[in-house]
Amino acid sequence: MLLKSLSRFENSEADLIYRSLKPELESQITDRASVSIWVEDGYIFLEVSSDDLVAMRSTLNTWLRLIQVSFETADCIV
Repeated sequence: MLLKSLSRFENSEADLIYRSLKPELESQITDRASVSIWVEDGYIFLEVSSDDLVAMRSTLNTWLRLIQVSFETADCIV
């Protein structure tokens, strides 16, 4: 069973946050889940897919934490 999650985050610095997260896509930790991230109209979109519930949960936790830290850092810089 393929599991999918699509999340949308709004931020005025969406492009800056996307650029800070993009290098993380090149070093994915597991082959058990796939991650896509893109920016559109001031929103950051995160799509996670997996056949494995455990990998889905851990991948979502990782990426949600990365996005949260990026938002907090962007607020401090801008």
